[in-house]
Amino acid sequence: MKTSRKTDYAVHALMILARNKKQELPLKELADRENVSSSYLAKVMQKLSAAGIVSSAEGKKGGYTLSRDAEEINLAQIMQLFEAKENIFECVDDVHNCRIKDRCKIHRVFGKGYQKMLAELERTTIKDIIDPEIK
Repeated sequence: MKTSRKTDYAVHALMILARNKKQELPLKELADRENVSSSYLAKVMQKLSAAGIVSSAEGKKGGYTLSRDAEEINLAQIMQLFEAKENIFECVDDVHNCRIKDRCKIHRVFGKGYQKMLAELERTTIKDIIDPEIK
């Protein structure tokens, strides 16, 4: 599955925050742990904050925390937040608008496959992926 770097960074940042529970982590510390640019991660965190997934506190001791419990944040929410209307199958997304979908036999199969993938991502939470054993 192809996802953007923003989705990848968001999931990893959320995993770090989930492991650190209520501790506020500064942007720089999150970026250092992920080995990514602070300015790029800042954009990701702003989007997560606007969506109500993380909370931020300003100031010297400020930083980010999860706004919800890790078991309430699923991977589909994150993917849909950062991937917008694009889809791993271009012919079934809202961006590329396939012109032959009405007569294409594979279109329906790809659409069903995408829906199954989303269902699996909806079932998988941040808590699931930070546990020692993935369910």
